[in-house]
Amino acid sequence: MKKLLLVLAIGMVSTAFTSCNKCSTCTFDDPVQGQLVSEDVCQKGRQYQDVLEMYDRNGWECTEN
Repeated sequence: MKKLLLVLAIGMVSTAFTSCNKCSTCTFDDPVQGQLVSEDVCQKGRQYQDVLEMYDRNGWECTEN
């Protein structure tokens, strides 16, 4: 019984740490085409941060919606 409660508690804690779906809009000032706007970037947790880092490395500026 204790093991079952421990597994349930760990599951509840891990669920609490998973973040909700976050969205951002990214823009880029292209010298030829003007300002480019991405579609909303929506992901959860680490995937969200990875996508934003990719945009940032390529010179885009992202703002959270």
